[in-house]
Amino acid sequence: MADKLRIAMVTPELAPLARSGELAEAVAGLAKFLARSGLQVSIFLPHYRRSEIDALSKEILVEELQVPVGEKKLPATIYRAEQGRCLIYLIDQPKYFHRDYIYGSPQGDYPDNAERFIFFNRAVCEFLSGKRLKFDLIHCHNWPASLVPMLLKSIYQKKPSLKKTACVLTIHNFSYQGEFPAESLRLTGLDWNYLNSHQLAFKGKFSFLKAGILFADVVNTVSRTYRDEVLANRPDICAFISRKSKPLYSLRNGIDDEEWNPATDHFLPANFSQEDPSGKAVCKKQLQKDLQLAGEETGPLVAVVGYLTRLKGIDLVLEAAGAMVSSGCQLVMAGQGEEKYESALAELQKIYRGRLAFRPEFSPGLYHQVLAGADLLLMPSLEEPGGLTLMHGLRYGTVPVVRATGGLRETVQQFSPGEGTGNGFVFEEYSAEAMNRAIGQALETYASPELWARVRANCLQTDHSWSNLIRKYRLLYRKAINLNSGGNR
Repeated sequence: MADKLRIAMVTPELAPLARSGELAEAVAGLAKFLARSGLQVSIFLPHYRRSEIDALSKEILVEELQVPVGEKKLPATIYRAEQGRCLIYLIDQPKYFHRDYIYGSPQGDYPDNAERFIFFNRAVCEFLSGKRLKFDLIHCHNWPASLVPMLLKSIYQKKPSLKKTACVLTIHNFSYQGEFPAESLRLTGLDWNYLNSHQLAFKGKFSFLKAGILFADVVNTVSRTYRDEVLANRPDICAFISRKSKPLYSLRNGIDDEEWNPATDHFLPANFSQEDPSGKAVCKKQLQKDLQLAGEETGPLVAVVGYLTRLKGIDLVLEAAGAMVSSGCQLVMAGQGEEKYESALAELQKIYRGRLAFRPEFSPGLYHQVLAGADLLLMPSLEEPGGLTLMHGLRYGTVPVVRATGGLRETVQQFSPGEGTGNGFVFEEYSAEAMNRAIGQALETYASPELWARVRANCLQTDHSWSNLIRKYRLLYRKAINLNSGGNR
């Protein structure tokens, strides 16, 4: 039966079609390798206004699916497309999804996010309940998809096509919980009795994530260390997660080692590998040229890549940027995020022109080129559940400097010059001073070509492919299906 499992994934992001952070890469890679292992995988995604989605070859399955939102019904158009071995179902409603961003602009979240994603969750359930599509399991990702388990066990519990469908909820980051005013509950169509402290109410609000945790058959997060940090430091979460009644499982994310392969990557000006790393110097030189950085500099090029938010440690980067430039580093920062960080980085680019470059974008090409061309990847995160960017950097021989938290702690081992072991540089305390000490250790190693070649080789040798993890996800799915059918935990 396992080889014939039918899996539906519900997600707000999917690379390369719609991306805000690492979630998009994680879902795309997991779906691809699950399908390759023999499972039938379908993905449900909002039809955002994106050129990548517009370019898909797709067909209309349902012209106007009527989706209840509170006391009204709004039409959704359902498209179907293919991505590799996976089917993609796109939920289109221009009022909610034809916007420039997924969750909000740099000025803040969209004020109607509760309504937008209630519509998305209801549309998925309405479509599945009315079509002859049956899935053994629905795998939901993060708060924007976490109402599906609750809807299946309430409004749709008697629908023949959904009665036996199990649910897994993967929480990629507990800091984004989907908390909205209590009155938002009326948009779901559920009775007000659900809004109590034992069910959907959380800190006086309606919590999407709590709904998913309580009603999913299995809940997991993306690293063992992050799970332990959440259980130890977040008593609000522990109030409705316990190791006994509903364990919080942990399974690492992986990377698509075919897309992320420096030996074949078509985004790069030169390819390279562990056996012949010489092309990485060509990538660095081209990146310096493209970003108008001084090309004759002998110091390391340091990259900060990803969503610009406090949780990623951007405050430390801003505090230490001057010291890093003075120590001989060049900096490249690529990503979008909060307006205050975009403005601060744009100002630093003016101050340190030729030494620091900022690109407020996150296109796939730029992402690959920065990680291939940089010498060091700086991730001073306040918290980091998984760390896909870190895994991508390791795959490209870009040596990490990280704070020991979450998935970063699990993945990076401090480099030992004497023994030649380890694949990066680690600091514990969340401070610019601690970060600068770790950067100083990296600079000392960089100054020795022999030691630098060793640590870079250690990075290139690491293997974080999804192919190593699929068996564990299949076991998690079997557990959820067993529980949904009345089995023991």
